Amino acid sequence: MVERLSKTLLYTFGVADMFFLLMINMEMFYFTAFLTDYAQFSMTTIGIILWITGVVDIVCALAAGIILQKVTLKFGGKYRSWFLIGPPIVAPLFVLQFTKLGSDWTAASIIILVFILSHLLYNVVFTATGAMVGKLSQLPEERTILSTSRSQGMSAAGLIFSVTGLPMVMFFGEHTGKLAGFTITVGVYAVLMILGFWYVYGITSGKDPHEDASIGDSRDESKQPLKEIISLVFRNPPLLLLIVAETFRNTGTLISIAFSFYYFSYVLKNLAFMSVFLLATSIALLIGAFASTWIGIRIGKRNSYWIFNILAGVAIASAKLFDQTAWGFTLVFCVGIFFANIAGSMSTALFSDTVIHGEWKTGKNIRAFTMALMNFPIKLGILVRSAVVTLGLMAIGYVANSAPGPSVVSGISYIMTLSPAAASLLAALVFYFGYGIEDQQVIQMQDEILARKSAPRGVSV
Repeated sequence: MVERLSKTLLYTFGVADMFFLLMINMEMFYFTAFLTDYAQFSMTTIGIILWITGVVDIVCALAAGIILQKVTLKFGGKYRSWFLIGPPIVAPLFVLQFTKLGSDWTAASIIILVFILSHLLYNVVFTATGAMVGKLSQLPEERTILSTSRSQGMSAAGLIFSVTGLPMVMFFGEHTGKLAGFTITVGVYAVLMILGFWYVYGITSGKDPHEDASIGDSRDESKQPLKEIISLVFRNPPLLLLIVAETFRNTGTLISIAFSFYYFSYVLKNLAFMSVFLLATSIALLIGAFASTWIGIRIGKRNSYWIFNILAGVAIASAKLFDQTAWGFTLVFCVGIFFANIAGSMSTALFSDTVIHGEWKTGKNIRAFTMALMNFPIKLGILVRSAVVTLGLMAIGYVANSAPGPSVVSGISYIMTLSPAAASLLAALVFYFGYGIEDQQVIQMQDEILARKSAPRGVSV
């Protein structure tokens, strides 16, 4: 009989993700605004910062997978060890992203450098978290629970952030300075991030074998050549199509996050209401995350993903009809967010299933690199988001700290709603036609893999 995981591990696995996302939310929600309206870099400098960091962040995501695949830290487990050593190094680097030290170009150079270093390492840690889902359990329903637990943690982070983020920035800003308000707030979240990963390090004790080597296979998978690892990715069509779908899904989410500051500042002319919006959407995210556990187990991960992406696209597009009132817009947008997070909650488990599919098809396991590719759509989404933000603001004639004209207001409104709606619908279509792995197939593939590993050498199964 397969040993089942404790309820504590199953339902609190997302604690690390909760505190991690609290810190990352400062970047997602306020990094662009920090550069434009607080650090007051020129639009050219901002474009350079966002473009360089966006491109390099994609490289960091891939490099993280290679590092995790090929490096084994035996003292705490191949994946689990990173929960202990990574966060204390990431924290100070991430804090420096929200500083302005020296001249504009000196400050910009520092921001770019620490951005690259912090993101390279935190991608390794984040990838290790995703990879642990597949290592912790072979049962599809437990993987679904672990995946949704991560989503619940992230959603809870959004709720906490909505009531603490901006108030903390304003509080510390009033007592120190506008720039320092961001720096200190990020520092507080960074400390919590360290504690969150150390907690998960503790509850996963003994659950991470040092090696991924198959039974009867003397070859250490950590020594697989990079060329072979990449070729195995391209021999896994469900993985490739899932990456495309996730890129669209993440792009839509990131655009709406980045534009929420501009939307409430210039369309609704009520920046204070942004805290209400963040709180409401965070509640919607959290409800969606908890609902996703029940839904995912009953209708399957695959159906949950494409159905609720379609519903999210329709709901978010409908929010455009209510862009004259803050409450009307927020409530309709929240319905879309609720649907979107049910789909997104399936992500970790879906990627974990592609690991099994890949090993079943090729006989090779590249779990670490595959789970690192879960970050790749996020990074591509950030790059696209950055392009949409900078080019979009320039195209509609946005000028920081000045009264916007009607075309600017209309442009921000359209970008805020129709762009993420279209992205959600595209994600659903790509996934529906490209990802065909069902839960029952996963069980069958695992059984076949186990039979191959258990068979005597020279005997095919």
